[in-house]
Amino acid sequence: MKIALNYGYIGALVVSILGNFLPFIPIPYLIAIYYMASYMPVDPIILGVIAGIGGAIGKSAIYLLGFEGGKIIITEGKRRQIEKFKEMLGKYGAIAVFFVTVTPSPDDIVIIPLGLVRYSFIKFFTAAALGKILLSIAVALFGKYFTEQLNIVFGEGSIYGILVSVIVLLIMTWIIVKINWIKIAEIMDTSGLRGLIGIIVKGRWRELLSSNENR
Repeated sequence: MKIALNYGYIGALVVSILGNFLPFIPIPYLIAIYYMASYMPVDPIILGVIAGIGGAIGKSAIYLLGFEGGKIIITEGKRRQIEKFKEMLGKYGAIAVFFVTVTPSPDDIVIIPLGLVRYSFIKFFTAAALGKILLSIAVALFGKYFTEQLNIVFGEGSIYGILVSVIVLLIMTWIIVKINWIKIAEIMDTSGLRGLIGIIVKGRWRELLSSNENR
């Protein structure tokens, strides 16, 4: 967070790279983007684009991890299976990357296999960048305009407005870390939005959370 606040757009780029660099370790870098858009004199669109590119760069390290790992674990016996998987991903790989990166989902479980099967890096990076840019812009715009509304309601610099903003930040952090986005995607695919809403209305929302049992 301090890096982003001290170095502006460059800080946002660095934070976004670091926030996407480590596999399977959720680092809520989007909180820094939200805070910057809310309280710093930055353009939310430019901020989102820079953060999205940084996120794609960070995810490239995850892709390369799978790419290099494939040299070790792929045997001749498995090569035919890998080629079939690669052929399937040739049709849907970019779509899958875009989907998992445009939401705060655990995208590493998709990205590592793409590297493993030597999926096109250009297609991967383009899809990842588009997803991360759209997600970052959405977070930045929300932070900017939500804070502006808080200033109208409570007055600029009001302790109550800041308190509400902090609560929203905490909720966003919880959502990013705890929600099982893959589970949500599966429900949406099989039952649609109505099925997802039905689970929430019936009080089964805990099924949508990540847990040790689900991992």
